Amino acid sequence: MCVIVGALKNATTDRCRISHENSSRELANTRNKQRKRAAFHARLQERVIGVDMSTLKSIRWQRLSYHPKTRLYPTVPFDKKTDKPLRHPTPDEVSKACELVDRKFFLMNFGRVVLVDPNDEDSVIAVMEFTPWDQLTETDKENLNFISTFLHQSKEFVNPVGSSTRSWGGKMWGIGWRKSQDFMQKFGRYIKAFPPSKMEKFDKLFQQSKLLGEILGDYYRLEGSIMQF
Repeated sequence: MCVIVGALKNATTDRCRISHENSSRELANTRNKQRKRAAFHARLQERVIGVDMSTLKSIRWQRLSYHPKTRLYPTVPFDKKTDKPLRHPTPDEVSKACELVDRKFFLMNFGRVVLVDPNDEDSVIAVMEFTPWDQLTETDKENLNFISTFLHQSKEFVNPVGSSTRSWGGKMWGIGWRKSQDFMQKFGRYIKAFPPSKMEKFDKLFQQSKLLGEILGDYYRLEGSIMQF
């Protein structure tokens, strides 16, 4: 078999040229996407989050996607009236739920994270900053210990409250009156009935709520100086 050397060289050169052009095009596209993403993040940081010295920290911009019809236990029957499961999930159902979580969800537990709304690019769902325990001040540790202890002790005197319209799930506890989120229900009281022998204990706990409000208020003011809504 005869091979024309000149033609072979030309073909090789053409392939190299095409490969180089493709690589250059891909690199240009990548850089263009990076520039657009940086401009988008800068616009969000200026217009939505706000810019000050605290925002100079590195931000993890997290892309999200909605899975509105995702159910961890689709085979577990629910009571339509109470919206509660009729049985516990089986070990196999728990295993499949764990696989689903590993595939569609991930844990965020460090740094400063900004969650951008996938349905509205001009909206931020949340700004979360995680601080390692060993980097907290002694005051922060004392405050967190006080808050967690108060909430745990208050569960003895209050009923868990949920809303039929809530989308985030879970329950909340608190002392006093609440503004309901349920349609046509203006307010409700959710303090448990307890015997007179516990009145002094309840009063002592309730008196601590002022300090609790001051601690939470200080943290909210700190966050309010960072985010602008």
